[in-house]
Amino acid sequence: MSLKTLMRTGAAAMAALVAALVTSTTASAQTAIRVGAPVNGTLSASDRVMEVDGSNYDCYILSTRSGQSYTIDLTSNDFDTFIGMGPGRACQPPVEQTNDDVGEDNTNSRLTFTSTGGDYFILANSYEAGETGAYRLIVTERGSSTSTAQVPNLTRPSEAAERYDFDLTCAAFGTLGMLDLMQEEMSDAELQKLISDNYILLTNAEQSGAAVGKSADDVQNEIAGVAVELVDDPETMDLLPPVATRAACLAASGL
Repeated sequence: MSLKTLMRTGAAAMAALVAALVTSTTASAQTAIRVGAPVNGTLSASDRVMEVDGSNYDCYILSTRSGQSYTIDLTSNDFDTFIGMGPGRACQPPVEQTNDDVGEDNTNSRLTFTSTGGDYFILANSYEAGETGAYRLIVTERGSSTSTAQVPNLTRPSEAAERYDFDLTCAAFGTLGMLDLMQEEMSDAELQKLISDNYILLTNAEQSGAAVGKSADDVQNEIAGVAVELVDDPETMDLLPPVATRAACLAASGL
């Protein structure tokens, strides 16, 4: 059954995918953030403090490609957000760009910048001192969708056929997400982790496929078929960005 058919008929595996993804991360002094993978964080009184106004902030490091434009969105229902960013890994002012409010009636923050290459730091900040609470931060490349902000965590189905559909689809997203991630600069260790994680998604599909009578060759051919359908279906790719959906699939697999 095709991915598009699965989505439209509401089969359990794809319902979980369309329901989609939240990647939750506890911020530290420097936390890496990847394009398309939303981060849930919390500002607290124990976080770093801006000398200029006493407000708290968390710092994230983004690896970028020269000439590529990126959009940073910081949203919160608990406080008035404020973004600062700049080149390097300093995690402190001075910053290159800032944004307070998206619009007159929207206290969430957004800014877009074009990279000159290398790492950039992003400060997830409150507008005033003493403002704390939960927030969501996501970075997208220009033209990418931020629809992952609408999606919850995934759970692998227990029923054999539904699990296979789920694992098959996750393996296809894993392949496409890996190809996207490999466009970024990464160390040998990061590349090895990328390949290792994708192997887990493939193994899941082969094991659940075997449970419904599929050979390993059948599974791999069907993964390739689903991946081709995804590439030819930009609406689905906007709804389920490959990098973020791959991350959700890995989380559902216990990684």
